[in-house]
Amino acid sequence: MEPHAVDVPGLGMVIVARTVNCIGDGCPKPQLLTLKALNLVDEGEIVELISDNPTAVETIPAMMLAAYGSHLATVRGDGCWKVYVRKGV
Repeated sequence: MEPHAVDVPGLGMVIVARTVNCIGDGCPKPQLLTLKALNLVDEGEIVELISDNPTAVETIPAMMLAAYGSHLATVRGDGCWKVYVRKGV
């Protein structure tokens, strides 16, 4: 997916550099694909994870600390969550 603007509650409009769609995927695939996407973007860019797996969504904030990134927000949507993370601190 091309970079696009998203209105994230509490942050306002942000540009998402990459989207990782993990609907239907179990652990650890959402985490691994998010890390892979972070390796493909530049420092400071944002990755959006879309997942319907609550366990995967819960692990992302702690994973970002270990991956030298920042968890920006988790937004509950229609049957899924959207998690926004930034490469770097």
